[in-house]
Amino acid sequence: MITLKEIQQNYLAIDFFMSMSCNKDCHYCTSYTLEMRNLTVDMDFLKQTLDYLKNYKIRVCLLGGEPGLIKNLDDVIAEVKSRPNHVCSVLSNSFVRKRYPHILKDPDILYVEHNILDFYEDGIKKLGNLDRLEPYGFIQPNDYNNYNLCVKTPNYFKYKDKFPEEMIKLNHKNTMWKSFNGRTPNKDDVTAVHEQAAEIDRKMCAAFPMVPVINFETRKLVHCSKKFANNAIHSKTFDITQENIDKMMNFRLFKYENYCKTCMEWVEPKGHFPLSNMRVY
Repeated sequence: MITLKEIQQNYLAIDFFMSMSCNKDCHYCTSYTLEMRNLTVDMDFLKQTLDYLKNYKIRVCLLGGEPGLIKNLDDVIAEVKSRPNHVCSVLSNSFVRKRYPHILKDPDILYVEHNILDFYEDGIKKLGNLDRLEPYGFIQPNDYNNYNLCVKTPNYFKYKDKFPEEMIKLNHKNTMWKSFNGRTPNKDDVTAVHEQAAEIDRKMCAAFPMVPVINFETRKLVHCSKKFANNAIHSKTFDITQENIDKMMNFRLFKYENYCKTCMEWVEPKGHFPLSNMRVY
């Protein structure tokens, strides 16, 4: 079983937006629709895209929308897992746990559950029916590569110390804490949490952002998922060809765009490239 640390150090992540359809309206992510559409992945398009990426170590992040809505998700995962250079990751709002519970039993699939919650004066509140799913509520400590993903919202900093027992349940080896970002409808909340990253870090991020997108609905390569999620500013798009994939993977396709200059996303200092790729610079 490959570990999360090994994945983070040795693989570059690409988001596969299989469908924009989602079963929830959480007012955090804006790259979704409640309309049920494109729920069966075109396997020929998937295979061709993976073929273009076959020589590169990629963390294929299956999301949308909500991947649990995809009717042939098992086929998609099997195809990704058949590629020796690719690691399969699934990001869900918990619907995968309900519809495809066997995914959580496969340690070769990195399953990340976005806990759609926030902190309030009277408690930590979650959207949906997480408490009705086994083993209940949050993902528990495990050795199956299953993780919680929790966002450090402004209310997290304001109220987290009021709930020490709940925080103990969350603060374990299978919980990831994510910095608040520009997907929020309220941009003032971003500046309340963190300052803009240094220009050099944003320029390095622009070369291979965290993360580029394969949009299955438009069949385009999208520069940045962060700007893709913000419908007010559209990211640059490219045709999905072997030439463009090779340029992207060698940090020669994407440029430092105007939306990079004003970006308020959290960017890891000194870039975010795997150590094995740092020789490119």
